[in-house]
Amino acid sequence: MANKKRGISLSNWFKSENDAVPLALIMLSSPQLPLTTLKEVRVHGFDYLPEPETLYSGDAKLNGLSDKMKKVLKAAVDTQRSGSRSVLEEKLRDVLAELRTTLETSDYNISNLYSLVSTFTSTVPATIVATMALIGKGAASIALSLTGIGFLLAILAGLVVFPWEYGVPTPPWKTYVTLLCIFPIYFLLWWLKIEAPLTLALALGSLPTMVLHFYHSRSELARLRKAREIVRVAARAVGNPYHTLVKEKLIKEPEELLSGEWKGFARAATLGLWQVLLHGGQENLSKLEEYMSQVMEFVNRLRAKTRVFLLYAVVEAAIVGAIYAVVIASGSILEEGGEWLARTGIGGAGLAELKTWMDPLLAMVSLTLAAATAGAREGRPHLLPLYLPLCAGVVWAAWVLAVAYAPSLFTG
Repeated sequence: MANKKRGISLSNWFKSENDAVPLALIMLSSPQLPLTTLKEVRVHGFDYLPEPETLYSGDAKLNGLSDKMKKVLKAAVDTQRSGSRSVLEEKLRDVLAELRTTLETSDYNISNLYSLVSTFTSTVPATIVATMALIGKGAASIALSLTGIGFLLAILAGLVVFPWEYGVPTPPWKTYVTLLCIFPIYFLLWWLKIEAPLTLALALGSLPTMVLHFYHSRSELARLRKAREIVRVAARAVGNPYHTLVKEKLIKEPEELLSGEWKGFARAATLGLWQVLLHGGQENLSKLEEYMSQVMEFVNRLRAKTRVFLLYAVVEAAIVGAIYAVVIASGSILEEGGEWLARTGIGGAGLAELKTWMDPLLAMVSLTLAAATAGAREGRPHLLPLYLPLCAGVVWAAWVLAVAYAPSLFTG
């Protein structure tokens, strides 16, 4: 029972962290007092939050909610009690200021964490792992451990450094079912004696999921752009905003603004506009438009800057595959050195062990690079199937090609 409560609290923390700023924007754009607004929008994705009445009375339990959401709710309560919207604007200005600071430093921090991930997938294997493979056993376990650390850092990049509100909404869990294709493909490749079957199976088996997640990611970005355009047109409308939106063919019925397809900032825009259409106060739309423009500007800027991570992932994947192939190929020197090299403590046992574990190691590297790229670009490392076919495919191709040509480096 306790584990269940912790699971629910963790889920609520992520939801509240994601919803804090969007909820603040809804409250700022609504002509009503904030707790009244919350009461009306709770059924549209905020039902995990305490009832407005318990918030006002001070009996609400905020355990499990993020600090950012707690600040928003406290500002709402203070405004409700004072009856002055200026209190809301003043307190929420601090929340939005913190967000701007995060935005200014996020791309720098993401770049640093991506570099750190690179260290544990290519730089370290080129030194420590290669040396261990030549002088003794344990190279494979060290390589897997270091790559595992890189994988955890990749997850950290998406969950901590990337502003959670700006991440692509999580796709339906059913889209991950197609990853089961990896298992039959692996057994087929293993039966055909294909080199590194697990790594290649990851590349081929994740293709259906990649297509689904690509469509999901692009659809969510398109909805965000449409929501911003809806607010922009409504804010600049002369007369009734609804009539203008219908004339511009952005919506057909006001109820479309309440559709469950809107998520994150897109939901903030449509629910904020809904409040204005329902209760008046069109002058509040200018604030909503301003914030939505800032949101889109940041999203476009961050995605443009992180586009280079796609190139980084390809280069890293090729380097890793080539590095391990060269290390394995160096075994030919050991064979020629014979007893003389053996006396120096250099032998082939470490290389044999590394070669045995090479396929799982290459597969782990592929997952790490895919998670790092998904975290950097999408803000959701669990969207790694978007980049897994590319990363695993390049790692596998680099390994196969390097295995074929690396021995020539050590022969006359």
